[in-house]
Amino acid sequence: MLSALLGSLLVVGLAHAEDKTAVAPAASTETTAAAVPAVPAPTTTETVKAPVAASEATVDTALLNEKLKPLFGSVPDSIKPTPVSGVFEAKFGTELIYVSADGRYFFSGDLIDGSSRTNLSEQSRTVERKEMLAKVEDKDAVIFKAKGEQKHLLTVFTDVDCGYCVKLHKEVNQLNEAGVSVRYLAYPRAGVGSESYKKIVNVWCADDKQDALTKSKAGETIASKECENPVAKEFELGQKLGVNGTPALFTEDGTMIPGYRPADQLVKILDDMKTKVN
Repeated sequence: MLSALLGSLLVVGLAHAEDKTAVAPAASTETTAAAVPAVPAPTTTETVKAPVAASEATVDTALLNEKLKPLFGSVPDSIKPTPVSGVFEAKFGTELIYVSADGRYFFSGDLIDGSSRTNLSEQSRTVERKEMLAKVEDKDAVIFKAKGEQKHLLTVFTDVDCGYCVKLHKEVNQLNEAGVSVRYLAYPRAGVGSESYKKIVNVWCADDKQDALTKSKAGETIASKECENPVAKEFELGQKLGVNGTPALFTEDGTMIPGYRPADQLVKILDDMKTKVN
C-alpha cells in the first residue's frame, strides 16, 4: 500500500490546514485488512508545465517515473503541476504524493489553498473517483431506485456480513422515498475466495438480485449459484478508491462518505452538497 511505503521513507512535510468544506465527520464503518494492489500507469514521456509567477517551469515525467518507481513499486498514473512553483502532483489511483521537479524531494498529505481554505488534494481525488465510478455499468450493480424523481444517486460498497451495512439497508426504502437511488457494488471485506465473497457472489448471480440481497442481509441463506460476475473486479475497484471498510458511500460527483449514516442525515448531506454546487 502506498501509505505504508510512505511511512517507511523520509518525508518532507508541509503544514496541514483543516479543510472547512469537509462534508461530515467520521462515521461507523467495519474495516478490511486487504492490501491495495499496485496500479499500472503509462510510461510515456511528456513535458508538464507548472504555473510559476516569474517564469515557466517544466518537468520531465520520464525522469520522475524513473525516480519514483523504485520507491513506490510502479510509476504514477499521472504527474500534474500544482499551484506551488516547482511542486508536482503524482497520482497512484486515488492516492497522491507531491514531488519536486528533479524527483529528489517528495511529501504526502493534503495540499491546502490557504486563501480559499480549499483542499486541493481532495478535489483531485474526487475527480478521479467520479471517473472510475462512471465506468461501472448498471448491470453489474444491485440498484434500488428512487421513488418518483431521482434527486441523488448514492453508490455503496457493501458486504453481506457487515452489521452497519445491514443497518443501512434497512433504511434504503426511506432513502428511496426521499428521492435517493442506491446503487450497491460488492465489497467482501474478507477478500476474494472468502465465505463473505461466496455469499455475495450468490447474490450477484441470483435471478432477483434485489430480493437476494435483502434476504442475505436479513440473515437468510440464499441458494448457492455461480455465474460470470463482477464481484472480484468491484472489490479491486473499492481498494483503488480507498475503501477500507463498509459501508463506503460515494456521491455522484465522487465525494466519499465513509461509514454508516442514518437516512435523514444522508439526505441532508446530499441536499446540502447539491445546494452548494448550484
